[in-house]
Amino acid sequence: MPKTILDRIISCFVVFGLSLASILLMLPMIWMTLCAFTPQAELQRAVPMQGAINALNVKTFTDMDELRSWSRTYLTMDSFYTANGKDGLFDITAMPQKEFQHAQIHSWFFRFTKFMGWTAEPTMEKTVSAGRLILWFENTLFISVAVTLLSVLLNAMAGYAFSKLPFPGSKFIFWVLLGTIMIPGQVTLIPLFLMVTQGLNLGGGFMAVILPMIAAPVGIFLMRQYIQGLPSQLEDAARIDGCSELGIFFRVIVPLSKPILAVWAIFTFIGTWKAFLWPLVVTNNQDLYMLEVGLKTLQFSAGPRNVGVVMGAALLASIPMIIMFFMFQKHLTKGLTVGAIKG
Repeated sequence: MPKTILDRIISCFVVFGLSLASILLMLPMIWMTLCAFTPQAELQRAVPMQGAINALNVKTFTDMDELRSWSRTYLTMDSFYTANGKDGLFDITAMPQKEFQHAQIHSWFFRFTKFMGWTAEPTMEKTVSAGRLILWFENTLFISVAVTLLSVLLNAMAGYAFSKLPFPGSKFIFWVLLGTIMIPGQVTLIPLFLMVTQGLNLGGGFMAVILPMIAAPVGIFLMRQYIQGLPSQLEDAARIDGCSELGIFFRVIVPLSKPILAVWAIFTFIGTWKAFLWPLVVTNNQDLYMLEVGLKTLQFSAGPRNVGVVMGAALLASIPMIIMFFMFQKHLTKGLTVGAIKG
């Protein structure tokens, strides 16, 4: 049927509203990107502390030692990275020197930043220098990939067992698993921590972060609902041909369940990449930090005046998620739709 004038007006309003909402949602990302590539001196003009510095500055400083003494008295900052003169006053950038002395920097990354032209007034270079950013990136990538692979495999197996291999008490156990979805993760944080550190004696290593994040009731539920909708005739034919249950799972169920497997893999990778609370609790070594925990540490060490450093680190941390979204958005939407219909 052809659209009426009212339908077209409604469509225009819907498109306008969605476009406006998209712009509003993109504003933080745009602001973060601009701050990451803006020179530190320009960023300081918009920092609230700048006005306080100018207001307290009752005299013109011509000596750096005098400036340090004054700043420690009024601003209680320990050390400084640079001091730029402007109109007879000093524009201060607070940055602990030890963050630069003990930084772990990969040479390939600096070659890339120089090629991109980021080192003219290097907010992004400071971002890498201000902490173990590359190391945290590598830790997060390793943990995210490991959790994703193991979670997809184990949750798919559990979903197959609950949907196609009924056993005594399977329904009760499944409903108990669903009930755990309603329990906030913060409630089980302390028992889980004691179980991992004392019961399993895993300490604060990668295994302590990975193991509790593998099994997910939501993943088991999605897998079960999807696999339950697959025709049983295919499994019966495979059994007649002498295929084992494990062979049926890998040769029949997995190829037919690729959409929901891809959806859960993307959800798991994103959720693990941005995980904060559990890695913060279970890891006590900065060399084992994930990105979200490292960003919080970087925020404290950089100080309130180094907005560009924190924003640059946040931008680098978000790049893999942006790439993944654009690569898998069609597959993700298709998988969600198919999973809903199958359920």
